[in-house]
Amino acid sequence: MKLRIFTPAFFVILLYSCSPCWIATVTSEKIPLKTTGYEYENDTVRINYRFWGNKGKIEFDIFNKTDVPIFFDWKTSAYIPNDKMVSYWQDVTNIEAVFYSTRSLGVGSGKSVSIRQERIAVVPPHSMITKNQFHLVKKYTDMEKTGVYDNNNTPLRFRNYLTLCTNEKFEGRVSTIDNSFFVTSIKEVSSNKVLKYKSPNTFYVTQNYIEK
Repeated sequence: MKLRIFTPAFFVILLYSCSPCWIATVTSEKIPLKTTGYEYENDTVRINYRFWGNKGKIEFDIFNKTDVPIFFDWKTSAYIPNDKMVSYWQDVTNIEAVFYSTRSLGVGSGKSVSIRQERIAVVPPHSMITKNQFHLVKKYTDMEKTGVYDNNNTPLRFRNYLTLCTNEKFEGRVSTIDNSFFVTSIKEVSSNKVLKYKSPNTFYVTQNYIEK
């Protein structure tokens, strides 16, 4: 009789495939759901929302429908989960390390590069920008309670609040967009079945962060 030997990697894969995963469905009462995601549109812009990813993502494209540039003020724009404002802009400078190598000499050098966040973003006429900055939930325990919800008892409601103007200094008329969403259902499935539920209006939460 041949004895089968299992490696530690086998048990890791087995454990992950059997571990629980929570699938959350996102709904909006005012924004229609299309094949590419929720789509908000007015005379000026078209915004497409997608949420798929581990711990959820608020990812959206802003398309400028006009013949003039449109400016967005990220300081006065915000992601608002459960009524708590989180500004898209912070007055900080990010430090990123850059490493250079010379293959022929077998040596390398590095330096730090300072990148300051831009407060004002511009979308040229008939073009698009994408924003993907925040996760919808911080940890899997926020989504462990399965069930069906409405806008009153949902564990997560969130808004995307944007301020925009056709003037870079925001002089004159300033417009606002306020799009709201909430989680309407949470179900538990095995992690190896996550992709079966992939959709622009769903996201998943696992105990182990593995992007799909």
